[in-house]
Amino acid sequence: MKRVTVLTGMAFAGAAVVGAVAARGPLKAHLSEGTLPGRFGSWLNSYLNGPSYRLMAAALAPTPEDEVLDVACGWGEFLLSYANQARLVAGIDVSKKKVALARQRLAARIAGGTAEVVQGDAGTLPWVEATFTAVTCMDAFPFFSAPDRVVAEVFRVLRPGGRMLMQIGMRWPDGPPKHMPHPVSPLAGDEVASRRLVEDAGFREVTITYGRVGGENRLGNAVSRWTAGSDELRLVGAVKPG
Repeated sequence: MKRVTVLTGMAFAGAAVVGAVAARGPLKAHLSEGTLPGRFGSWLNSYLNGPSYRLMAAALAPTPEDEVLDVACGWGEFLLSYANQARLVAGIDVSKKKVALARQRLAARIAGGTAEVVQGDAGTLPWVEATFTAVTCMDAFPFFSAPDRVVAEVFRVLRPGGRMLMQIGMRWPDGPPKHMPHPVSPLAGDEVASRRLVEDAGFREVTITYGRVGGENRLGNAVSRWTAGSDELRLVGAVKPG
């Protein structure tokens, strides 16, 4: 589920519009996929997910020597705003419209040969082995039909010594809540299973940390507890052996 924090100005207006029409078929379908449509919807997603992006960036600590792939990149917010210091950035998303927006936003880097955004399946990454030094994935894990295949593909495209950082579920002591708007893999609520998933793919030096959905925003965290059953994201990091 997309995380929620305090909304002000345009974000509040956008949320009101979304709430007013959420029952309509097309928007409801987008929500079930964990995304909002269009440029404004993408902006609103990025606004709401700002704290989680910052958590990911702090944990990954991209450097100018990195070549970073963001799986399920949406309109490219993480690559543009949080990994922009990397030598090369790349993204993949299943949505053609989101990919088109990401390409527009990263147009200057794409023209300069330091960025690439493709439309495709996270379970079949279109890059050769050992292409990237770092791979991230946020907000998409519950929607993967074969998460083990995605993690295996991430392992394949990483260079030896490369690092992976994925948001895999939340801290749910009693398991994911039943009212979630999409299927949630059992391992998303299980720290042991999350660790086993990445270790079975070949990763080592696995770390599991948690961070608040709304950062320091108490209201945002409270809303997340109410809507998603938790206000703590699980970040799973690991290294491909050299």
